[in-house]
Amino acid sequence: MKGHLGILVCLSMLFAASLHEARSAEPVDYLRDVRPLLKERCFSCHAALKQEGHLRLDTGAGIRRGGDSGAAAVPGKPDESHLLQRVLAKDVSERMPPEGDPLKPEQIERLTRWIADGAPSPTDEQEERDPRRHWAFQPVVRPPLPRSPGSTADDHPVDAFVTAKLGGSGLTRQPPADRRTLVRRLFLDVTGLPPAPEAVDAFIADERPEAYAELVDSVLASPHYGERSAQLWLDVVRYADTHGFEVNTQRDHAWPYRDYVIRSFNEDKPYDRFLTEQLAGDVLGADEATGFLVAAAVLLPGQIGQDDASKRLARQDALDEMIGGTSSAMLGLTLACARCHDHKFDPLTQRDYYALQGFFAGVEYGDRPIQDAESRTRATAAAALAPQIEQIENRLRAFEPDAFTGRTLLIDEEESRFVTALKPKNGPGNNPAGTKPGYRDDAGAPDRLGNLSGGHYTWWNNVPGEDVLTYAPLLSGRYRLWLSWGAHGSGVHTRDARYVLDRDGDLATRGDQQEIARVDQYYPAGVTAGTTEQTPLWSGLKDVGVWDWTPTTRLVLRGGETGTGITADVIVLQEESEPAVAGRVLPRFRAPVDPRQNIESFAPVSARFLRFRAEETIDSNRHEPCLDELEIYGPGEPSKNVALASLGTKATSSGNYSDSGPHQLQHITDGQYGNGRSWISDELGRGWVQIELPQATDIDRVVWGRDRNGQYADRLPIRYHIEVSLDGATWTEVAGHADRLPRGTPFDSVNLLLSAQAPGSEGDLPALIADRNRLRAEKQRLETPRLAFAGTFRAPDTTYVLRRGDPEQREDEIGPAVPELFRSAAEAALPLPAEQERRLQLARWIASPGNPLTARVLVNRIWQSHFGRGIVETANDFGLNGTAPAHPELLDWLASEFMAGGWSVKQLHRLILTSATYRQGHAIDPAAQALDRDNRLLWRFPSRRIEAESIRDGMLAVSGELNLEMGGPGFNFFQQRGGLSGFVPIENFSPAGLRRMIYAHKIRMESTPVFGPFDCPDAGQSTPRRDRSTTAIQALNLFNSPFVIRRAEVFAARVDREAPLGAAAKVERTFALALGRPPSPVERDAALQTVETAGLPTLCRVLLNSNEFLFLP
Repeated sequence: MKGHLGILVCLSMLFAASLHEARSAEPVDYLRDVRPLLKERCFSCHAALKQEGHLRLDTGAGIRRGGDSGAAAVPGKPDESHLLQRVLAKDVSERMPPEGDPLKPEQIERLTRWIADGAPSPTDEQEERDPRRHWAFQPVVRPPLPRSPGSTADDHPVDAFVTAKLGGSGLTRQPPADRRTLVRRLFLDVTGLPPAPEAVDAFIADERPEAYAELVDSVLASPHYGERSAQLWLDVVRYADTHGFEVNTQRDHAWPYRDYVIRSFNEDKPYDRFLTEQLAGDVLGADEATGFLVAAAVLLPGQIGQDDASKRLARQDALDEMIGGTSSAMLGLTLACARCHDHKFDPLTQRDYYALQGFFAGVEYGDRPIQDAESRTRATAAAALAPQIEQIENRLRAFEPDAFTGRTLLIDEEESRFVTALKPKNGPGNNPAGTKPGYRDDAGAPDRLGNLSGGHYTWWNNVPGEDVLTYAPLLSGRYRLWLSWGAHGSGVHTRDARYVLDRDGDLATRGDQQEIARVDQYYPAGVTAGTTEQTPLWSGLKDVGVWDWTPTTRLVLRGGETGTGITADVIVLQEESEPAVAGRVLPRFRAPVDPRQNIESFAPVSARFLRFRAEETIDSNRHEPCLDELEIYGPGEPSKNVALASLGTKATSSGNYSDSGPHQLQHITDGQYGNGRSWISDELGRGWVQIELPQATDIDRVVWGRDRNGQYADRLPIRYHIEVSLDGATWTEVAGHADRLPRGTPFDSVNLLLSAQAPGSEGDLPALIADRNRLRAEKQRLETPRLAFAGTFRAPDTTYVLRRGDPEQREDEIGPAVPELFRSAAEAALPLPAEQERRLQLARWIASPGNPLTARVLVNRIWQSHFGRGIVETANDFGLNGTAPAHPELLDWLASEFMAGGWSVKQLHRLILTSATYRQGHAIDPAAQALDRDNRLLWRFPSRRIEAESIRDGMLAVSGELNLEMGGPGFNFFQQRGGLSGFVPIENFSPAGLRRMIYAHKIRMESTPVFGPFDCPDAGQSTPRRDRSTTAIQALNLFNSPFVIRRAEVFAARVDREAPLGAAAKVERTFALALGRPPSPVERDAALQTVETAGLPTLCRVLLNSNEFLFLP
């Protein structure tokens, strides 16, 4: 066997060698062997587009004539031919072609033999045409309507052009499609959804001549038209909800651009306005429209090198995406091909590329607040809530406790300078999430505090009499003590935990110790019996009285006689500087310091001086403290701010921030809020500001904040004292941080001594708090900026031409300009505009009726959406490397009509949809197919498979599950992840996941498992036209995926509801919903047998898999 194999190999080699020898013996044909090679590798520099060295290689005569270096080919003398010398050069800088791989040996051998044979070429050979005269670069001129035999002046203009072209090729249009086919075609094509059976029946029954035109109008008026049209545009601009590349992080606010596109098509926004807004929407009140500029993938700052060269390269890549996206989507040009060198096919230079880059030199990727009519409405509504909130807060002020200036100490059970654990802990216990009493996020109520424990406690094994931990407050004086613990009625916690005061700090001596409390840790504080929730709760605070403390005094937690577990949590001590108040069970706390506003109430006092003294800021004293206003109020109503400079007050300070900008001492009393009108100290973490009133005044309240507008929370004082004086020498503290809860503590209540209020008044408090919180939440919702991932703008960078596209090799500085091919003398002389004006100038040029490309490109896209193929097949490339138009006069007539009609996209659709060309049948005629195999001349309607989105949406529509909610954040096809891990598909969708597929959260480089194989683009590159492949996985997905099986089941349940009487009625309804028609007799019999043997869901699944369901008829 091995011998036979060796013989076969030898014979194959001999055959290959003889074949090569035979081919080498063939004469070289210039048109077949030489010119195509030169066109592929040499024409870009030596033909009509460019003649470097005055050398043209697009004709044999030009090759023999040569250029500056002499004849490129000397007939019969290969060794003397400059062409061969350059392609054979060893020096890379001398070798041609200068880019790409060198010519292959067989290609060089072909050129050598052609020159040796005399370099013959046709005598009538013509030079390549000047690329500037390319049809797409010429002005749009409206051609006359052609007249064909039998045509009349009333013929549809689209049909006039198509019929003339057909007639010239010996073809005729197919007869009209039947009305049932036509209505299904129209709905699927324009809305992406199948028609309801009732819509089909109504159109069939309406025999009026105008019935079809009215149906076209109603379908174009459907909001689903905008969804379908937007999908095609988003394919082109590469819209997605992730950034792409390896990390592929989320773009949480990309969806407003998607909604903008849908809304624009539904509103029939003029296309010139639509384009202008996408380039300069921030100027025109359409911020989300500039999502177009940043729709492509981008590397985020954390994903690129930290060196300057990497940053410059990433910036060039981002700008390249903007140039490529704009030129291909709006102009049908591949201008991005000129980044490193002049365009190889089109008369577009590298300077043109960088001149266009100048328009985008100030554009960045990022989220931006949307400023539109809705935002203004929201701002108005928020402003209307402010006086309502103020009115409630004025009423609540009567309930607020005065500031407490005695010392307050909160000590958590975590080990610190105050806490020592005496045995290893078993672990933390965590309170459950929620806002019920004892839960982690409990914010409290008027009669109790919220959870002060941070959501957790610590537990140990309980050993009777064994010490667990000690709290050492390091205090001197009389202090009231409150305890807390982790309460859990699990049968484990001790029911008699002991709390002991140790006076001398030595646990070994017990004579000085005093047990002050026993705690049943089954229950929260104040509860002594009954059932507890079977979950670990924070106990709340238990008041255990007032005790004398010295720096050596420690509180000891000691094991009880019962239970196997013991817990500890936060304790509170508060200085008892006044007689104990009977019935008081809670510490005197106030809300944590708030960056926006803090109210300091105290008993009325006469003062001429008031001083705010900061000791520590929220950022651990890394910055100087800041106040935007210090207000002083007196008793009585109405109360007025007496600290205003306009009333004659004087402000002094410990020192002022060295800033000539917005942070000035005079701002502390100017009555204006916000960071831009604030005072900052000149000391890190410290400083004071003082206000001198014109005369001694009774005051009882101070209001202050870091930034009343809520934009900044840094530099906030968290340890501070407010002091008053009559003479400026003797000071008394009236308020401070002592009774403020720590930042981050849940605190939504006004913590009160309710017994001190007027009888019955406390009953109003819960309702007032609830109303205030509700209005605050609504105001915050209205004030929260609506964000869109869109263009963000800054001063433009200087733009340079970059040698070979390398940002490290700058050449000439260049200003923004349209490509020279399209530039007038006036445009060339324009001054360098500011950033917004740059983009407006570009938009105006692109959307101008004088631009030869814009209208043609859009008309071609619309034509392609209806016929599956554009008049120009390369929808993103109208240049010389693109295809020639199949109907050039029709394209120009439609473009001129489109612009004359006010750039109305719906009117363009209507024009095409009402033509006989669109309404014809799709039957295949073998004779016509022999003359026009690809149906480029449209002798029949091109039936084709619908897109992935329409397949999924259609299944949901016929099953009755389709959620038609429009707009907003997308639903997910995948479980979200982070980093480099993958995406896990979701199999069971909530109602939100049963919306139209355009509202899916689109992830770059991922396709949905079921519908992705149906050529659904992943936004990695622009998709001007979807491929239509046929693969086994498509069939397997549609028949076996859980999604489709579930749809079939729900579809069958719908049929059961709508046709409850008999299998025959169910079959009729199933066909009507899925295919828009009744079954044929043969189909009916087969369907009835399927229902009987396999069940109605099986019939539904079969129809959802049928070509008739999946194809545009």
